[in-house]
Amino acid sequence: MELTNEQRRYLGLEAVEPEWERVEIPNNCLKPELSTGKDILFFDGDILRKVIWLNDKGSFLENSYHLRTQDDRTMIAPVTARGKPKRLNGVNIQRCTPYGMYIRFSGEYGVRGSFSLGNYTTQQTCFSSAFAGVPFMDVQGFQDYLDRWIKDTNEGDLAAIWAFANAKRRHCKYREGDFFRFRYDRRHYGYGRILMDVRKFIKTGGEFWNILMGKPVCISIYHIVTENPDVCMGELQKLDSCPSEYIMDNKFYYGEYEIIGNAPLPDDPEEIDYPVMYGRSISRLDPDKICYCRGKVYREIPTEGNELLQRDFMNHGISFMPCIDRNLVEECIQACSNEPYWARKQKYIHTNDLRNPAFEKELEYVRRQMGV
Repeated sequence: MELTNEQRRYLGLEAVEPEWERVEIPNNCLKPELSTGKDILFFDGDILRKVIWLNDKGSFLENSYHLRTQDDRTMIAPVTARGKPKRLNGVNIQRCTPYGMYIRFSGEYGVRGSFSLGNYTTQQTCFSSAFAGVPFMDVQGFQDYLDRWIKDTNEGDLAAIWAFANAKRRHCKYREGDFFRFRYDRRHYGYGRILMDVRKFIKTGGEFWNILMGKPVCISIYHIVTENPDVCMGELQKLDSCPSEYIMDNKFYYGEYEIIGNAPLPDDPEEIDYPVMYGRSISRLDPDKICYCRGKVYREIPTEGNELLQRDFMNHGISFMPCIDRNLVEECIQACSNEPYWARKQKYIHTNDLRNPAFEKELEYVRRQMGV
């Protein structure tokens, strides 16, 4: 699987110049017997400019680099005076930082998968077929999808993707109560709200069961999929939302999710939909307690004399993006409820979420036990 320069133009990817030399090496030069494909390198003289990672399951990744090599391109030259040359192989190239746009196709079970298009420099994702609700596809299906992508691209789309490709990295501020806008795909927008900034809450003395990775924020995604990029906050507040969840703050910090306004959250935490986390303490220093956390409400009791539910309800999974997609939100809109969210058969975070109606009795038990 290799893209053409014509395809790259419609994806915002750097073109392969005619004078660049194409070289192939095994995927894993340190252990050739484990190699499952090949890496395709493009050199502009002694400068490594592009790498395409391929494996025999159909997955591939195309990155752009500007790595100086030496010793007949067998070594990666050091970046600083104190650095040392490193052997040019797939392992060491992956330790170097690419720049600009990339495209990744991840094979699912070696047969079907999804693709994403993003920018290393800005740390933003331009498009994710999974998030857009595109069905999993094989390599040929991916090629067909790219053909449709090019056919459907208008001048505005082309200008937008190259503006995305050439953008500079941003560091943006956000706060509780912010409304935000994001893209499901090239045409459709979604909207959501920040319900809690966990790190800020802890810094100001708040008690929280701090078992989440990264810098978590609690968000809710509204029941809306629209081509309108200017939905006002008043209209959003009338809508239902998917169950809230914690995600890492990258989407906000790097500006991919755009803040469109702010309004105060309700003073009563019971009026806010927070995820529920419940389970035994994971601290080795203080393991003999049962913990409960719902947003800004934290409780703990000793394990002695109290029965801990055996199912895992810690609900501490966290990702870089919401665990929804366009199709799921549209199903919730059509059903006028979150029943499609809870009915998903795939193993998502919601599987062990005490808010799931399937765990109504367990949630009632936990509330009584924790006195909430």
